[in-house]
Amino acid sequence: MTFAEDLDFTGRRILVTGAANGFGAAMADLLSAAGARLVLADIEKEPLAEVAARCRDAEAHVYDQADPASVARLAEAAGPVDTLINNAGMLLAKPLLQTSFEEMRRIIDVDFVGALRLMQLVAAGMVERRRGVILSIGSQTAFSGGENRAVYAAAKAAISQLTRSAAVEWGPYGVRVLCLAPGRSLTRMTREVVKEGQSGDRGLARVPLGRWGTAEEIAKMAMFLVSDAASYVTGETVIADGGYVVG
Repeated sequence: MTFAEDLDFTGRRILVTGAANGFGAAMADLLSAAGARLVLADIEKEPLAEVAARCRDAEAHVYDQADPASVARLAEAAGPVDTLINNAGMLLAKPLLQTSFEEMRRIIDVDFVGALRLMQLVAAGMVERRRGVILSIGSQTAFSGGENRAVYAAAKAAISQLTRSAAVEWGPYGVRVLCLAPGRSLTRMTREVVKEGQSGDRGLARVPLGRWGTAEEIAKMAMFLVSDAASYVTGETVIADGGYVVG
């Protein structure tokens, strides 16, 4: 196959969570243009419906990743999928000493526990069919840490380790498991943090490329990782952060 053919997703059923905006919406746009049959999920009904409406072949499901029953209903509604992009997440920029237990619990439930449960439910069918790809969206903070992001960074670090272990378990069944760790990128979620002055020029000064990333750049890397072009890659966390971690 040619490289272009490796990036053809015609007929593939792909579940993308957190698809209402940011990385997830950008992924939906690219994958739809490449022929994928999309199952889009998010907690925000109206923005999700807008993304689904502009995609060629997409269905929308509203769910709450912090609710185990809601996650289970999504997995059942999605049915057998060829690829899961575990993108849903939340960021709370707040000093650790001021973060309540309820806030910590919510971050962990959304960014790790819910993602883990959905991965487990979807992977069961992939293992049985002996094929599939799972890509979870982690974060550069899993490697660098981050001011006012302790719980978020810890949850994302757990996602990276989960990726390694699941890849070892499911590799013999033809299932690839990967993690993509974006750095500072301009999405609706991070724009609020920048606007509040919690992560601005001081953080940008540490990025060797000298700029913020875009949702489209992260979506393109995600598309590559779940494509046949990356068919011999599994268990890895790929950092896309403009060089922040090494800078």
